[in-house]
Amino acid sequence: MKRLLKYLAITFSTLLFLALISWYGFCYWAKNSWQTIEPPPFHESWSEQQRADLLAIDTALRGPDFAGLVYFTEVGLSPLTCTLRESKWGMVPALLLGWRELGMPARAALHETIRTGKGDVLLPSGIPVADFALKYRKTELLKELIRRGANPNHEYVAWSTPVEATNGGHTNLIWECFEGLGLDFDHKLSPDTRLELLDFMLEHGGNVTTPPNSRVPELYIHLPTLAKNGDKGRATAWALRHGYPANDKCRQDCVRFLNEHNPELLKELQQEGLLPATP
Repeated sequence: MKRLLKYLAITFSTLLFLALISWYGFCYWAKNSWQTIEPPPFHESWSEQQRADLLAIDTALRGPDFAGLVYFTEVGLSPLTCTLRESKWGMVPALLLGWRELGMPARAALHETIRTGKGDVLLPSGIPVADFALKYRKTELLKELIRRGANPNHEYVAWSTPVEATNGGHTNLIWECFEGLGLDFDHKLSPDTRLELLDFMLEHGGNVTTPPNSRVPELYIHLPTLAKNGDKGRATAWALRHGYPANDKCRQDCVRFLNEHNPELLKELQQEGLLPATP
């Protein structure tokens, strides 16, 4: 009996040791194998401020706030990670795996931007590096990336887009400006900054006349009006005045929300023939 107990104790200790070593190896592979990679040398065309902004984004992608995105996004995660995050015991492995699955390609694309000076670099998922500049509120860097080739009309599915509620979630930089949601899930894009960026994108080929899909604009066009400390419909008016093909329901929603938040602007848009008369 004593020999059996000794044998079981040794077996249990060995299995526990192997489990701990395996867990440590998994954690190292999932986290350190991509986070410890240092950014490459900067292309000579980047200014000091642009270099600082690019490095700030790189640091944010390695930070715990970005890791939390794993529990919210429907984009870029493997089936295994999606399955694990639904389980109580799989939450931590899902966090580490998901962080790697999102962060590793994001940093690789950002590093290509840093190294080459190109503005139109995309992740394998189609997300542009310019989206990082928008989501981390690096406004001047975003403008520079657009000058260097980032297309405001390029369609992609953002990490923060509710895919199922938006017919696949296809969006672009213009409509992400309307959403104004950072990767920390905090709305910090000011009304003036939003309009400034929209005007800039318009000057560089952007448009709202051909939305990436139907549902994203229907939802996002109202967000600046309804958000706390919102813009009282200024972005909504911008979209309508620049050719957004709002359907009847969207137009009625515009009337309802503007009537509540900015009736004077509503009256202007009605006089311009962009919105129907108030019921």
